[in-house]
Amino acid sequence: MLNLIGAAHWDELYAFFAKGNPPLIFQLLLLNTIFFILLISRRMRGAPALRSSTASTIQALLIIANMGLIFQDSILIAMHKHGVFSTLQKILDSLSR
Repeated sequence: MLNLIGAAHWDELYAFFAKGNPPLIFQLLLLNTIFFILLISRRMRGAPALRSSTASTIQALLIIANMGLIFQDSILIAMHKHGVFSTLQKILDSLSR
């Protein structure tokens, strides 16, 4: 097990989290901090505990948001490839008339 930790490509992991402007690690930190602050502020106000379905939904949204940040380059490329941006521009143009 310790061999796996030693054999990991830490330089590649660092490069992955350091890419972007601001770096991806700071984007993830900010997103998760916002969710954490909302949770703490809710508890400080003495709000009742969340229902399990609500808590699961919030956790799923946080996971999806984190995945969106991690795969944002691929998502933007796919959206551009499928013409999502041009469709949105057409919609905005029609609304502005």
